[in-house]
Amino acid sequence: MENLLIRFLIGGAVVSGITWIAEYFDPKLGGIIASIPFATVLSLLIVNEVLGKKGVIAFAEGIVIGNIPWYGYILAVILLTQRIGLVKSLAVGITIWLLLVPITWRLSQPV
Repeated sequence: MENLLIRFLIGGAVVSGITWIAEYFDPKLGGIIASIPFATVLSLLIVNEVLGKKGVIAFAEGIVIGNIPWYGYILAVILLTQRIGLVKSLAVGITIWLLLVPITWRLSQPV
């Protein structure tokens, strides 16, 4: 339970720091920094502790597969926010993500 709290606090600190940079410096810079794989590095370290090298490899493959639906999501936000607003573009993006995840998951399975 203590490890979970530490993970939560680290994640919250990273998100807070990135949004602070976006607010006080430049939103694009905040976005670039948000793409730095802080969460991935921490996740991989924890997965390695729990599941070992094979778990790390499977986790990393899942990240690659998960990027495909993520691009659908983020493109919806980029292309639709000006037209329909942020909340609606997020809803469309999440819907696209939800539709693409099972497809990419299925395509990633061995034949």
